Amino acid sequence: MKGYKRLPLKGQIMLFSGLIVLVSILILSAFVANSQATGARDHLAEKVRISASHIAHSEMAKAALVAGETNDELKAYVETVREENDLQYIVVMDNDRIRYTHPVAERIGQMFVGEDAADVFNGHRYTSEGEGTLGPSMRAFEPVWDEAGNQIGAVSVGISTEAIAAAVKDSQSMLLWSVFCSLLIGIVGASMLGQSIKKTLNGLEPAEIALAVEERNSMLEAVDEGILAINNDGEVLLANNAAKQFLRRTGYHGEFDGVPIDRIWPELKLPEALTATSAFSNESIKKGDVETVATRVPMYVAGECVGALATFNERSHLDDVMRRLAGAEVYAHSLRSETHEFMNKLHIIHAMVETESYEELTNYIEQLSERYHKRTASAASQVEQLVEDVSIAHYLAQKIGWIEQMGVSVQVQSGTPWPSMNTALTDVWVTVIGNTFDNAWEAMQHKDEKKLTLTLKQAGGVLRYVIEDNGIGFSPTKQEASQRSTKGGDRGYGLANIREKLKPFHGTIDILSEKGEGTIVTIHIPYGEKGGNSSD
Repeated sequence: MKGYKRLPLKGQIMLFSGLIVLVSILILSAFVANSQATGARDHLAEKVRISASHIAHSEMAKAALVAGETNDELKAYVETVREENDLQYIVVMDNDRIRYTHPVAERIGQMFVGEDAADVFNGHRYTSEGEGTLGPSMRAFEPVWDEAGNQIGAVSVGISTEAIAAAVKDSQSMLLWSVFCSLLIGIVGASMLGQSIKKTLNGLEPAEIALAVEERNSMLEAVDEGILAINNDGEVLLANNAAKQFLRRTGYHGEFDGVPIDRIWPELKLPEALTATSAFSNESIKKGDVETVATRVPMYVAGECVGALATFNERSHLDDVMRRLAGAEVYAHSLRSETHEFMNKLHIIHAMVETESYEELTNYIEQLSERYHKRTASAASQVEQLVEDVSIAHYLAQKIGWIEQMGVSVQVQSGTPWPSMNTALTDVWVTVIGNTFDNAWEAMQHKDEKKLTLTLKQAGGVLRYVIEDNGIGFSPTKQEASQRSTKGGDRGYGLANIREKLKPFHGTIDILSEKGEGTIVTIHIPYGEKGGNSSD
C-alpha cells in the first residue's frame, strides 16, 4: 500500500483502471468461454447425430443389413461421409453388434466395443461419450429400421474428444485476443484519462492538492482579517473564523456555506464586485453599530469572473494599530534628531577637552543642562495645563516634541483646560491629533520658516481644537480632495477618517486654507454623555 501511495496520479488511475478492466474482462471471458465450449460441444454433438441419422436412413445401409453382409459400395459411401465431416469413425452394425463398416478394415466383421451401445438396440437414439477401439470419443447412436418397421441394426458415428478440445480451443483463441486487445485499450484509455485529469489539476498530485488545501485553510484561519467569498449567484463559498466570529458577534447566528451574502450582511454589497472591473479598496462599511474597513474584489479564473472576495477588519482595530505606528514614528524621528544633536555636542565637548578649555567646557555643559530642563519643563507644564487626560497629554507632548525636532516653531494657546475623558473620546482625539500634525508637517516640510499654532479650549460643553500652519495650503476648489489621505496605506485615513470618527459624537470639522499661505483646521466636539469624564 505504501508503494501504491507513492505512485503518481497517472499511475494510480492506470493501475485502478487496468485492474477493473482486467477483472471485468476475466469474469466476462469465463462466461463467454464456457458458453463457447458448450456451443462447440453442442455443435459437434449435433453434427454426429445428423451424420448418424443420415447413414441410418440410407438405402445402402438398410440393404446391407437386410442382406446380412457388407459391400464395397457401402464402405465407400460411409468413408466419403466420414472424411467430408471430419469424423473419427462411422460404424454400421447389425443387431448382433457385428460391424459392417469401420475406418480400420481389419475390424470389419468384429463386434462393436462400448457399454453405451445397449440402448440403441432398444430403438433409442442418443449421444454419449465412451471409450472405443480408436480411443475416447463422443458418439451418436441411431437405430436402423426396415420397411416393415423392424429394427435391423444400428449406426454409431463418433468424433474424437481431442477434436472436440481442439475445436473449443480454436473458438477461445479469438476470445483471448479480444481480452488482450480490450486490456490494452483500457490501459491506453486510463493513461489518457490520467493525463487529462492531471492537466485539469494544473499538474498537481492528489497529495500536493491536499497539502495546498490544508496550507490555504491554515493561512485563512491565521489572519486577523475577516474573509468572505461568494460565487456568481451571491452565495457564500468561504468564511474564515475571523469573519464568522465577527458576524456572530454582530447579530448573525445562522449557517454560512451556500447562504446568500445579502441575507448575512446586506450592507457589504459584495455582489457589486462581481461586475466591477477593479477593487473597491478600504471602504467604510457598517455591520449593525460596528464600523469596518473593507476591500471588495472580483475573482477571476482563466479570464472569467467566478465570484467575489471581501476582506475586512473593524475600524477600531485599525485605529489602534495606526496609533501605535504613529507613536513609533514619533519616537523614531525624535531619536534620530536627538542622536544627531547629541553627536554634535560630543564633538564640541571633545574639542574643548583637547584644547584644555575647561572653563568654557564647564559653561557649555551648564548651558546645555539649563536649556534641556527649560525645554522639557516647558513642554510638560504646557501639556499638563492644557489637558488633564493623561493619555491625550502624553500623546500630544510626543507630537509637539517631534514636530519641534523637525524645525517647526510651535506656539500653544489655551483657555479652559480639557478634562479627563472616556476611552471612546480619547481614541477620537488621538486620531485627530495624529492626522492633523502629520498633515501640517507635510504642508510645511519644504518651507524655510515653519510655524504651527495650536489652540485647545473648552466652552459651553464643547471641546475646541484649532491647528494652524504656514504650509503650502490649497485653493478652495481642492478642499474636497483634502479629505482623502495621500500618505499611503500605513499613514491613516486623512481628514476623511477624522470626519467618520466625529459622527458618533456629533463633532464638526472646518477647513480654511489659502494656497501658499497655510491652513487652519478647526474641530468641535460636544463634551456631554458620549465624552463624559467617566473612564469606562
